[in-house]
Amino acid sequence: MTKTLLFILSTLIFSGCSTINVTNDFDPAFSFNDVKTYAILYKSKNDSDTLTDERIKTGIDTQLKQKGYIKVKRKDADIYIVFHTDVRNKTKIVQDYQYIGISPYRYGYGYGYGGMMAVPVTRTYNYDEGQLLVDILNAKDNKIVWRGVATDSLKQLKTPEERVEYINKVMTSIFKELPSKTMTL
Repeated sequence: MTKTLLFILSTLIFSGCSTINVTNDFDPAFSFNDVKTYAILYKSKNDSDTLTDERIKTGIDTQLKQKGYIKVKRKDADIYIVFHTDVRNKTKIVQDYQYIGISPYRYGYGYGYGGMMAVPVTRTYNYDEGQLLVDILNAKDNKIVWRGVATDSLKQLKTPEERVEYINKVMTSIFKELPSKTMTL
């Protein structure tokens, strides 16, 4: 099962065509005013997709640097960044109506007009849904102070450039609400 999930993660990345659902949560008592430095705490698991792991770490670095945070070693960091990925098989059930014609001859009438009749049709779609969860922890007590979660259906992206572009899009969406250290004019 684990190898199957890892294979899916290595060949599939969050879909570039569908809508990324992003949610953020944070501890309102924690202030980012004094936060200047960060460290990413992540160790790839055995049989994990290290290409994707590195792309995610690079995307996190890019976003935090754009917001004015400085990457340092763990012992010097004000905050820690950790991330998790998950893939789940989902089923979507859609019910709509299909219109069919009714022949007047069906009921023994040789005249008149046919009609239309709506027949309910149920369709099911199976798909894989990927989730990327990014937590920011206060380095002083290891408590989560900010969380970003991106969820999207998976599809195969053909080139490494497409995968990097999509991961960067996901990172931009996740970190959009994170307080910035840089001044905007």
